[in-house]
Amino acid sequence: MAMKRGLPERKSMRHDSHYVEELTRRSGRHIGSMIPLDMIEPNAEQPRTNLGNIEELASSIREKGVLEPILVRSVGPNQYQIISGERRFRAAELAGLDEIPAIELDVDDNETIEIALIENIQRKDLTAFEEAEGFLLLQQKFGYTHEKISQVIGKSRTTITETLLINGIPDRIRAMCREAGVANKSVLVQVARANSEEAMEQVVRRFAAGEISREDLRRQTASKPVPRKAGRPKNYTYSLRDKSLPFSVNLTFRKSHVARKEVIEAVRELLRRLEKEG
Repeated sequence: MAMKRGLPERKSMRHDSHYVEELTRRSGRHIGSMIPLDMIEPNAEQPRTNLGNIEELASSIREKGVLEPILVRSVGPNQYQIISGERRFRAAELAGLDEIPAIELDVDDNETIEIALIENIQRKDLTAFEEAEGFLLLQQKFGYTHEKISQVIGKSRTTITETLLINGIPDRIRAMCREAGVANKSVLVQVARANSEEAMEQVVRRFAAGEISREDLRRQTASKPVPRKAGRPKNYTYSLRDKSLPFSVNLTFRKSHVARKEVIEAVRELLRRLEKEG
């Protein structure tokens, strides 16, 4: 049975973009509306910071029009903000269009970021590292379980769990992977499963040199599971990595399980102390 992909179920929405075709088929009419481009503004908080080259998309739009509506929300009288679809919006501007098909959703600021993140993760051109970071952000910022990520992204729970492992690869090893052209997700998962940074380095070097294959890596990992260390539970760390920000954040708690509200309160306490020091 095919797994359904869609936006968060709890959202109060006018339309769910992933079911536009089904809704159209049932109702026999167009879902969404045409909105003038000058009534639409981009979202500065949207997770996709690099839109890439939109010339080809603009050329396609000149010939065929915008085939997939963008997602927007109302932010004032006759004013809308993009939730998802900024590339299509920019390409439509470049193509000289005056309006664009759009689906309006009833969502708040937090839900807007959540939906934009999900839509961004579903892109086909993401690197394995970008996809893993997206899954981690859904988990940490919005409290998604592996099963919930699986449901909204449309991939198996095993794939979600394995992809999340990639976040454990240190920056130095990530740089090595990029330099060596090691980008395959299944290989990176095996790199992440190595039990030390030195072991990860050896895996990358051997794979890049052609000494081992993906199948070899899978067999080695299956035959040598990493033993769990005895002792106290590992401390929970909240990490924020956003390429649009000039900094990263790591908050380590002295316990293994932390609720989202505890992370928020910790950040507030940090701000209070910084303000006092100032």
